Amino acid sequence: MSSPRSTMSDSIREMYQFSVVDYCMFGGMLILSAACGIYYGFFKRSTNTSSSSSECEEEQDHLPEAGVPEKKPTNTFGSATIDEYLLGSRKLKAFPVAMSLLAGYISGVTILGTPAEIYNFGTQYWLIAVPILLMGVAVCTVYLPVFCSLKLNSSYEYLELRFNPYVRSMASVMFVINQMLFLPMVIYVPALAFNQVTGFNIYVIGAIVCVVCIFYTLLGGIKAVVFTDAWQVVVMFISVVVVVIIGTIALGGPGVIWDRAVEGGRIDFFNFSPSMYERQTFWAVLIGGFFYWTSYNAVNQTMVQRYMSLPNLKTAKFSIYMFVVGTAIFVSVCCYTGLLLYGKYYDCDPATVGLVTTSDQLFPHYVMESVGNLRGMPGLFIAGVFGAALSSLSVILNTTSGVLLEDILKGLFRVTPSSLVANIVVRGSVVVLGLAAMGCLFIVDKLDGILIVSATLAAIGNGTTGGIFTLGMLVPWSNTKGALAGGIAGALLSGWISLGSQFASAAGEVVPHKLPVSVDGCIAELITNTTIVNPIYPDESGVFPLYRLSYHWITPIGVTTVVLVGSIVSFLTGPRDLRYIDPELISPVVHRFLPRESFSYFGTANKGPTCVSEEMQTQTNIPVDSSAPYGTAANGQNGRVKAHN
Repeated sequence: MSSPRSTMSDSIREMYQFSVVDYCMFGGMLILSAACGIYYGFFKRSTNTSSSSSECEEEQDHLPEAGVPEKKPTNTFGSATIDEYLLGSRKLKAFPVAMSLLAGYISGVTILGTPAEIYNFGTQYWLIAVPILLMGVAVCTVYLPVFCSLKLNSSYEYLELRFNPYVRSMASVMFVINQMLFLPMVIYVPALAFNQVTGFNIYVIGAIVCVVCIFYTLLGGIKAVVFTDAWQVVVMFISVVVVVIIGTIALGGPGVIWDRAVEGGRIDFFNFSPSMYERQTFWAVLIGGFFYWTSYNAVNQTMVQRYMSLPNLKTAKFSIYMFVVGTAIFVSVCCYTGLLLYGKYYDCDPATVGLVTTSDQLFPHYVMESVGNLRGMPGLFIAGVFGAALSSLSVILNTTSGVLLEDILKGLFRVTPSSLVANIVVRGSVVVLGLAAMGCLFIVDKLDGILIVSATLAAIGNGTTGGIFTLGMLVPWSNTKGALAGGIAGALLSGWISLGSQFASAAGEVVPHKLPVSVDGCIAELITNTTIVNPIYPDESGVFPLYRLSYHWITPIGVTTVVLVGSIVSFLTGPRDLRYIDPELISPVVHRFLPRESFSYFGTANKGPTCVSEEMQTQTNIPVDSSAPYGTAANGQNGRVKAHN
């Protein structure tokens, strides 16, 4: 016989279920997403198959030769060319790309996980908005000018130009594996939320969403991804903000929420503890957050591909600034939502009385309980959560298919496919990756190991690739041996820390210290047969120190290890001769430290001719004769002479 408590919990869950209007809201989101794929795949595609490789060639591309008919699309299925499919012919606009960047990063995990983090551990994490803004400055100043100057299809192609193919392969393979393991997570978390409010089968709804995402990504390419992301981010922002506003008014205003948070010990912005073992401290959030966000947004192909879809450096910078401001605002709203949840449940914790089984279900449970009586509101919220999931999923599918073509097929295996084969590879990869994500849904909630491996590879990938790119752009004397040694050392150390901490946590040796909750305000039926005891945390002093580190420190340790080991090994094995290095491969912030002779090799590392625009000229602070072929430097030497590697 079921207990009164479980019966009461089931009754409460049954009270808050989706209505027809909610299902229509959710279905409308899926239909509109699919329509974007059809529109950009068939009705809004380019009619010119040539795309400019540099700004100097752009005007010529729009001037057809006399007597030569305008080129028509090479196929009748979706985007006309691979360049249009992957990069939108580098002619997208700043605002939709900024919204796509925001939508791609803000997944369902963020919408559901951030409020739970504030609810359980306090407001210290809210300071993440500061490193997000600083990250935007670092990306635009240090990394972005290099990618915009080189005009590459893949960020990892830079590693071959700067070092050699082995470094490129190491980073690109790590990226593909990481994304394949992350794909099912993107869908599983919002599917779990949907199950919480509807009782609908997790695997069925996950499969439906995957099919829709595969459809519009397959047809429309980066254009469909970007413009679908743009309106999806509006839906998810509106959905969260409306719920927050209604909830705040219902509780009596922000003052009541703040007072309850202060009383419950949730307000803590300045924990200056030097301990690296505490989950959230001022230093961990600022330093660790800056390294994590910069490593991801500066060099990860999911971000760089959309930077490269813009026509020039100025537009890309503008897009990134909009992205970081929007992200800081959205994350702040999610953090405030955590205080809202505590203000609602400060005297009756849903997890303690069994109304939710995981912290990620707190927000969906609150939505159904607080605004579930307003027809359409739960549907709008879940549509927003799934819009975030679709955005992340479509970006991963589109980006990973490009990496498989550019870095794996062309870079690793040295195969140069025809246009038809390239189309088949890219579009086939989208389908295979999407189907793989669907298949993994059946095991992701039954196999804890995949969660550990995924989290570990994410930490390894961010720290290692971020460190290698930083080494290449900011340490001019670094060489291939240094990059390989640094990359391997960073991957091993960050992997060791991440894996060790995951296993220590699974064994109960390291347990996050949540802030106290109460059930004093719960109705009697919910706390019947429930024994409320204060949690007893294990003595962690005997645990290996690296396994006790806050997760914020894993990425900084990885990046620092790569740069330090790479720099030292480069010195010991013979540093690069800076007189013969191509300055285009080095960040403009260190151009002033390069010997003047090196600028005679500007543009020689890239495979195609390089046009040095005025924009890049001001970045290098070296006079350039724009009338000379291929961007000859001021000393008169031809910029196309063979570079010394």
